[in-house]
Amino acid sequence: MTSRLHLTGAALALVLATGTASAQVPAYDTLQLQARSNLIVNDNGWNLPPGSSFNSITATINDTGQVAFPVQLVPIDGNLSDTAPGIWLGSDGTGDIATLLPSESIGDRIAINGLGELAYYGFGDAYTLRRWDPVGGERQVGTSPLFPTGIGAVSLSDDGVIGWRGSFTGGQALVSTLGTSSSLHAQSTGLDPTSTYAFLYTPSMNASRLVAAKVNVGSTTPAEIRVFAADGTSTRVVADTSLDPTSPFDRFDNSLAFSDSGSIAVVLRVANGAVRAVYRFDPLDGGGYAATEIARVQAAGTIRELDAFPPDVNDDGLVVFRARDAAGQAIYVGDGSTLVRVVGQGTVVDTDLGAGQVGQHDTSPIFSGAPTINAAGAVAFIAGLHPQGDNQTEWGSGVFVARAGGTDLIFTDGFDG
Repeated sequence: MTSRLHLTGAALALVLATGTASAQVPAYDTLQLQARSNLIVNDNGWNLPPGSSFNSITATINDTGQVAFPVQLVPIDGNLSDTAPGIWLGSDGTGDIATLLPSESIGDRIAINGLGELAYYGFGDAYTLRRWDPVGGERQVGTSPLFPTGIGAVSLSDDGVIGWRGSFTGGQALVSTLGTSSSLHAQSTGLDPTSTYAFLYTPSMNASRLVAAKVNVGSTTPAEIRVFAADGTSTRVVADTSLDPTSPFDRFDNSLAFSDSGSIAVVLRVANGAVRAVYRFDPLDGGGYAATEIARVQAAGTIRELDAFPPDVNDDGLVVFRARDAAGQAIYVGDGSTLVRVVGQGTVVDTDLGAGQVGQHDTSPIFSGAPTINAAGAVAFIAGLHPQGDNQTEWGSGVFVARAGGTDLIFTDGFDG
């Protein structure tokens, strides 16, 4: 059975339901390498300029299967002493550097919409909001009259709206920008003394120009998750026990995911037993939200630990997240009824160098950043690689797409490019 909570206002009642999510969790029968980076003393990598490197980044995938990720060091014209950050864009095992930022550093995640357009931020002497598309190329996005001292958590809709979190002297704001016009969805008390939010955490924007985020209310301890509209109005999704004594949750992780259908996925802590768990919150027609448990940590269960990276959720309610199981580090997809292990320590994969395995030579993290999922259930992730059966030989890090069985997306091995 699926455990569900129906949240309406401050009242929460536990209801057991026997239904499943709207889409069955698929089997993942193809793990396809998109690109691979390695130290040039080992080899040239694959599908990247030799000598390129990236670290602690997230790969994002859109609904057509295009993948984008930042590359912090890209040799310019093959010159290893002259580098710039860039963005890789491709699909089906082929791709290349779409653009470079010669005078700036780049954020750890690229937003990509269904049209293959990109949004991201650069930073050097200042933070700049930027976007790229196949026609207009790379350009800066004006945020005047807002001049942030920091930018993060960039989202991009098919309508061209860029959602982002801005840091300013005194506090934070949740912002969306279309063209040269920006809307303030929420501000912390340091920017607006009339605000009730002491701190605003990492947000996520969906296609309806709604922004979901964890916020602190009154002080930096009580927390809730809210959805903010562009006009500043908002709706509470769920609160912790310090704001709502009837809440079953006493802590939320700082980042979350927000689907176009309005579902929110987040790692939290269940108050009863102080157990970490992954939950999905779905809007109800009559108001409020239904809370569905995707997975929880159990000492002898499937999930032994949850990593400190946000999950992702698609419009069918499939949630992808990083965890540890009895075999080690792994990535799972669940819907509240079923859990599927997508990939994990020791998984055998095809690479440009032959049969490899996902893993490291020591106890270092296997995966980089957060996994992401698209409408077809395909999952993009980054993992450390070594030859099959030899974890002491360094094959660097690979960017992969795990294809859900039975989808219409077509993937080729790509190794002849």
